[in-house]
Amino acid sequence: MRTALRASLATAVLAGALLAPVAGTAYAATAPQAAAATVPARYAGTPVLIDTGVVAVLRNASEGPEVWIRAVSADWKPGDDYMGRTLATLDGEHPKASVSGLELRLVKEDPRHPSLTVAKGGTTRSYPLPQAPTAPADCVSRTEQVDLGAGLQADLTMSPKGPKVVMHGSDPADTWTRTLTRTHPKGASDYFSRINNPSGAKPVFEWKTQGGDDVPSGFADFPALPKGCTLDYQVTEETPAPKPEPSTAEPQPSTPKPESSTAEPEPSTAKPVTATNVSAQTVGQTTVVPQGSVAAGAEIASEDTDNSITVAAGAGLLAVFAALGATVLRRRRSHS
Repeated sequence: MRTALRASLATAVLAGALLAPVAGTAYAATAPQAAAATVPARYAGTPVLIDTGVVAVLRNASEGPEVWIRAVSADWKPGDDYMGRTLATLDGEHPKASVSGLELRLVKEDPRHPSLTVAKGGTTRSYPLPQAPTAPADCVSRTEQVDLGAGLQADLTMSPKGPKVVMHGSDPADTWTRTLTRTHPKGASDYFSRINNPSGAKPVFEWKTQGGDDVPSGFADFPALPKGCTLDYQVTEETPAPKPEPSTAEPQPSTPKPESSTAEPEPSTAKPVTATNVSAQTVGQTTVVPQGSVAAGAEIASEDTDNSITVAAGAGLLAVFAALGATVLRRRRSHS
């Protein structure tokens, strides 16, 4: 019994030792694929090793041709995870970069077949980008060619993916190009260009390649989709910025200006002081009348007199003087 048990344990250990390398190999083979499957679609592409620890992720999707330069491990090999640290990004607006002694350039001499060139130590290698996805030929509109001035032209097309503009030189030998799409509607700063209402039903291409601010922009409509073709996205119209509404507040009254000092003064309504109204102006004042022996010489206050009192007093004095004069005259006559 013990012998059989020992034999079974030995067999199990031997089988585990033999199967362990096989299981490790299988996991190593499937692990990179699982890692690559988790890459977001926006950053997914074709990775190529361009130097030790440096890969270039080649893309040519709806955003246009672009290359992501990323850092990886020194022993990286195709199939491994390539979502390392971003060292540089090359696209239509930034076609050149220098990374770790590498001179990188996104070449688009043929817009249909862009490529990446890597120069190091006098040696240059080229890596073609993937073929750009295109809609069926019967759902791509005709090409509307627009003269932009300054020796430039633009090719406008419409497809189920939306409007597209390819700007290029009028001279076939000129390799300069710029591409605008629905997801990237604004051009570089060297020439003003953009797609207005890119996700709307009627997008419009606007540009200005020469002149100052006083020169108006140019506008061109995109051609229509062929009959029977539909867009791959939901139509969304751009809404203009709301205009400010006029204020409904009532205007505040303005502060009256001070009158000029040269204005003629209004005539005064005050009456001049005369003997007839002096009593009216002094009504309410208090008169102190001396008492005793001084009272005989007290003067009558002006506030207690008026015209009638003055006349009466004068008449009384005249009568007294007349009486005294008559008495004195009688006495003189009697003595004589």
